[in-house]
Amino acid sequence: MLELLDGVLISDNPMQSDIPAPSGQKTPLAMRDYEYISQPSSFTKQQKEKLTEKEIKQRVDNRRQERQTIIADAIERALQGKPIHLFILWRERDTYDVTCETLGDAFLLNEGEDFPEHIKVSSVWIDDPNLLKPLDTGGLAPKDGQEFDKQIRNQHQMKLDAWRNFLKHKVIASIDSTTKPYCFAIVEIGQTKKKGVHPKQSIYRVVREACVLEKIGSQMVQTVKPKSSDKEDENTDTSPSYSKKTEGRILNAVLDVTLRQVGALYGLPSEVYERAGIPKEIAQNLDVIALCRRKTNQGQDNIHYALAVRLRANGAVDVLFPDRNNWIPYAQAGIELGQIFSRVRCDRNYKTVQLKGIELAKFAADVLTQVSEKPTLVLIEADVWRNERGEENGGQAWFQLKNEYLLAKRDILDFQHVPGHACLYPRDHNQLSNLLGIIRFRTGDETTQYITNRQAWNENSPARDLIRLSGFYDTSVPELLHYFSIGRLPKTQKAQDTPTARELYMLDSENDEYGVNIAFKHQQMLEMLPFFIRSDFQKTEESLKSLCRVPHYLRISPAWSMGNIHSPYPMHLGKQLIKDHLCILGVEV
Repeated sequence: MLELLDGVLISDNPMQSDIPAPSGQKTPLAMRDYEYISQPSSFTKQQKEKLTEKEIKQRVDNRRQERQTIIADAIERALQGKPIHLFILWRERDTYDVTCETLGDAFLLNEGEDFPEHIKVSSVWIDDPNLLKPLDTGGLAPKDGQEFDKQIRNQHQMKLDAWRNFLKHKVIASIDSTTKPYCFAIVEIGQTKKKGVHPKQSIYRVVREACVLEKIGSQMVQTVKPKSSDKEDENTDTSPSYSKKTEGRILNAVLDVTLRQVGALYGLPSEVYERAGIPKEIAQNLDVIALCRRKTNQGQDNIHYALAVRLRANGAVDVLFPDRNNWIPYAQAGIELGQIFSRVRCDRNYKTVQLKGIELAKFAADVLTQVSEKPTLVLIEADVWRNERGEENGGQAWFQLKNEYLLAKRDILDFQHVPGHACLYPRDHNQLSNLLGIIRFRTGDETTQYITNRQAWNENSPARDLIRLSGFYDTSVPELLHYFSIGRLPKTQKAQDTPTARELYMLDSENDEYGVNIAFKHQQMLEMLPFFIRSDFQKTEESLKSLCRVPHYLRISPAWSMGNIHSPYPMHLGKQLIKDHLCILGVEV
């Protein structure tokens, strides 16, 4: 290499910085999270002096009511106007009290205020303590091998029947059959980690499976215990207090079931697309489809499943399964997927969850060639879909996603090897007129995990993590734009962003700060490569970048306030949907 370069290493041109992501007051509501929505009103010293106490209270109430409406509208959009019935299934009073209070906080309700009209909340006491007991091993241990596994399977079925019976009599009976609402439950399941109790004895997967079989979405919480106080006088009537950790995990559970499990965003996705640079007439109708997959091993069986998630410009979210022809609402998809996994658990010959490479390729081809009448942008990861680790399935996947093919085939879809297609689709094919383009993702050790911050090595330019969502692009290959998305520094990593800590190595120290004492974690760079782009978006580099900004800006979740999520929101929803229900198959995630 040095001989070719006459002994001089020539650095590549640094990546260019894209326009800043929306921030501050101009941030679209769809890019906001619960922390922002729940922030109380604040007043300057001058405002406090100028306004009366009544005026301040009125402003606080007005802001809270505005935010209440934002939350209610977000859920109604995601559920496409259908009502929701949320149950709290509890055994211990502390669990009930904290969950109820947190649920009210999630909707910004004051004491005594009702939930929005389309949201009904009911509480049901778990009157049978045996429902919460771990599966009985019958004196067997994991070392007993198949006998232990057989005992767990038998106990699983018995506990499943008991939970389904409880749900039928205590929950299903109270559901309004005329409105047919989406049903969800926050379920207390006791303490999951106990000394002497094997993970396979957990009732977590029993409860999940029982709920999906009764068409109820679920979110489990461990029993809540108050903080102990040795100084507390038994005769003193004081309210129990709870640790921040306890309150935090209950809040996470509540936000997950009320936001993520319904696919809600606080605002319209179309507003995000317009800020990305998509023309208004397209942004207001744009569908973003993410192809999602997850693979894991369970004993001798390989679990490999895929689905597609479609985020519509109006905030509705739908899901398509490989063996189905119709999109269904995201809130319904969890039930459908859980029931598929339940059938697989009972019949291992049911191969629906063991997708081969060629089946992945066919699913991708079906989704791409059957886009709706609306403009559509499709997101797909390179990993496995291209079968880069081609030892499986004879390499039969969508190899066009590999680097060596993508440049030459950037304006065609090569599905010659795929059953039901067996052809090359040109860019001007009449079935694909609404497909704006496809964006391929790579991350981890396949991508550069740094950007240069100086033109020469000897420049005095300090390095630091990016403190906000940032985009960069590389035009060294003019025919293929490479766009890079880097999330903001997570809130948990503030210790590594002090002026003295930013450039510390493990064994370095400066001003009493030691690198060895800091758990450094850096954001992952996500590479986006657009191809098969419609002609009106190929005209300028800016139009290509606007397509990449869509998934870049969508690296948010309203239920997550600690930083940016790894994948764009629709892809995040799909992966989490599969992850939620893998426990039914006995897979620990």
